[in-house]
Amino acid sequence: MLVAALLLALAPRSETPAAKPVPNLVANGSFATNSSGWKSSAADSNSDTGAMTWSREDGGGSKSSGSLELSTSATADRNSFRVGQCFRVEPGVENLSFGGKIRVPVGQKARGLANVELERFKSADCSDELIPFDGLGGIANADYWASRREIVAAADARSARLVASVTKMYEWQEGDAEIGEHDDGNVFRADFDDLFAAVLEKGAPGGRELLPADASRFRPSTNPAKKAHWGSQTVDPPTLSLAVLDESGHPQTAATVAECSSIDAVRLEVTLKNPYPEEDPRFYPLQPVLLAGEGSLGPRPTVELGLFRAGDREHKLVPISCNADPTVELRVLGDAAQRVAGIRAFYDCLRTSLPEASRAGVPEKPSDEELLNWRLTGSIVANPAGEYEVVARYLALEAGFWHEPVLSNTVRFRIVRKDPCPPGTPN
Repeated sequence: MLVAALLLALAPRSETPAAKPVPNLVANGSFATNSSGWKSSAADSNSDTGAMTWSREDGGGSKSSGSLELSTSATADRNSFRVGQCFRVEPGVENLSFGGKIRVPVGQKARGLANVELERFKSADCSDELIPFDGLGGIANADYWASRREIVAAADARSARLVASVTKMYEWQEGDAEIGEHDDGNVFRADFDDLFAAVLEKGAPGGRELLPADASRFRPSTNPAKKAHWGSQTVDPPTLSLAVLDESGHPQTAATVAECSSIDAVRLEVTLKNPYPEEDPRFYPLQPVLLAGEGSLGPRPTVELGLFRAGDREHKLVPISCNADPTVELRVLGDAAQRVAGIRAFYDCLRTSLPEASRAGVPEKPSDEELLNWRLTGSIVANPAGEYEVVARYLALEAGFWHEPVLSNTVRFRIVRKDPCPPGTPN
């Protein structure tokens, strides 16, 4: 029987082999001593006022390496200056990973965006029509190195071009007969480093942490947030909201202490709102809400969750795991003893449901280690009963204008103990 087979499968799971270094498909992505290998494309309507130079500002703070600086002072149809590098994509490649680090110095008179994107082609030399793809959103004036990473399907491409670009936003000037006719001479610039494109191997580990390391990250700062500037304008932070979903998928009201089952994942809604309407020039491309959890592949997470016991004066983080596909699902792991106890209760219930003849061949009391290595362990939800508070933290520094992390409202919910395997469970 299936249940008996699953109960007998208590052998330790094989460890995931260490990931091998994946070769960078572009040359000189670290810009150690120069910017060789990167150039503008003849097909681009690049600004004639754009420039590419090597900078001593390194993304990792190294004094023996540098970065790529791009700048432009043009606007309107000449507002972007782009450089890139073409590389071959071998047949059979399914997915590509690309990204890098971007830094946009503050205090610039011009407003602008910096971006990294990947162009895919069916030809072997990046010469034919582009295969459509929406790349990373740009970032604005943020005087630190923000890491960007994205995964895209190869889509039958035989070549691709990794592109770094700067875009200056148009500022109307007295005497402009047409948009962009006047060049005010204000330069917008940005630095790029550690640019990469790589083949995403099948089964590649995601390397996401299951638990944020520091509980203080979820406490509001006592210092007032500094105003973020974009050219001559200031911008406000986005708003992050959090709610527990009921059985119908509707968010519970903030005043409600939601009741959740110990054997079901807690479903959450995480919403990020832009403070400006689309027609406002400060409307910026918010990076999607990607949760740090058990998901194996995908872009770098931008939201992390902190879970605490309600009323805990020590404010200790409760171990959790979570994913978002598409709804956020959170599992409360608790401490090691709680986790093992929950798995054992599930195991005991399954064993009890077996006919007596079959039960004799199933271990009655497997060790803690055997339970933790049981092949079903990863799919078991065994939330310890109790009342909890959860808060989300948005890594706004990876997203755009706002430089400080943004915290959500705090949501309280109660875990109610449920029998993981009630009488009458089918074999």
